[in-house]
Amino acid sequence: MLTWLPQLTGLDGIAVKSPATGMVLPLSAHPDLLYNANVLALALCIKLQHGTLTAPFAGHYSACLQSNRRLRFRHSSGLTAQLDLPHSVTNSNGKGMITLTHADSMVRAGQPVVKLDLQYLQNDNSSCYAVLMLLPHPAIQNVFCAEHYVEAASDTAIIIQLNNK
Repeated sequence: MLTWLPQLTGLDGIAVKSPATGMVLPLSAHPDLLYNANVLALALCIKLQHGTLTAPFAGHYSACLQSNRRLRFRHSSGLTAQLDLPHSVTNSNGKGMITLTHADSMVRAGQPVVKLDLQYLQNDNSSCYAVLMLLPHPAIQNVFCAEHYVEAASDTAIIIQLNNK
């Protein structure tokens, strides 16, 4: 489960950079009922304000699900971060999304992987949200986040504390 704090400064742990630029918010802020039902334990949403999406850490990058709207990043430790893009990506038949990095390849931290045309995807004047989640991993003890504005590849989205085993 995510622990929401007023800010992330001063916490010990592994800082995971945001893969997107925008406002980090609880899943309850997401307009899609599937996501805001709070059934995803290690997930948050990002209200997108810029279209370039980046790798949060070095590792293997893959894309799947309906026009490749689910981006996965797997670290060599086994940690997997997943970014689900808005359904409007699927509905646009790929017109609002440009692939910058081939799926099923190794990426470096901060490497741009996808460019979204937010104006095209927001044609109904609604905001675009992405869901960032961590897949379960036995080494994770705590995950912390805060509501704040983040820049892709430079600001911390979450902090992970590992088990001391």
